[in-house]
Amino acid sequence: MKKFLSVIGILLVVLVAIDMIVFKEDGMFNQLGLTGKYKKIENANELPIALEVDSLAPNFSLVDLEGNEVQLSDYRGKKLLVNFWATWCPPCKDEMPYMQEMYEKYQDDGFEILAVNSTITEKSKEDVAKFISDYELTFTIPMDEKNRVSSDYEIMAYPTSYFIDSDGVIRSITVGGMTKEHLESEIKKLP
Repeated sequence: MKKFLSVIGILLVVLVAIDMIVFKEDGMFNQLGLTGKYKKIENANELPIALEVDSLAPNFSLVDLEGNEVQLSDYRGKKLLVNFWATWCPPCKDEMPYMQEMYEKYQDDGFEILAVNSTITEKSKEDVAKFISDYELTFTIPMDEKNRVSSDYEIMAYPTSYFIDSDGVIRSITVGGMTKEHLESEIKKLP
C-alpha cells in the first residue's frame, strides 16, 4: 500500500510540473487560479466597457489638488487600484496606511493607485489636503468634486476598490475596508 501511495504521489508531482512548466498560462493550475495570478486575457480591448469583473473599466477624467488632469486611460500598461474614499470614512482611514505601504512596495513593479476622493461629501478641500499630509500619502488622489465619477462607477459605500490589470480589465471589486493581506494578495494577482 505504501508503494502504491508513493507511486501516486510521484505521478501527481510529475503532472503538476508538466502543467506548470509545459502548459504554463494554459495549464490547469493557472486556469483554476491556483497559481495566485489572474490569467492574462487575450484581445482585452474587445471586452465590453462595464463595471463588472472581466470588463474594461470605464474611462474618467478628474483633477487632483494641484490642478493636474488625471485620466484612467493614461494608466494603461500599469497594474492599478482605483479606490473611492472620503476623509470622514473610518474604514478608509484604516486602509490608507496599507495602501501607502503597498504603493511604496510595488510601485517599481508597475503598480499605481488612483484614490478618488468623494469631494462633494467633504466639508472642504482643505480637509482632504490635511488628510493627505497627515497620512503622508504619495499616490495620485483625483478629486471627484461633482460626484460624477462616483456616480458613473455606482459607488454605494466607501471605500470601494477596483483592481484593474495592465490591460484596463477589472479583475476584482472590494466593497468596504481592506486588510493589508487582502490588498497585497490582489496586487500580486494582477497581470
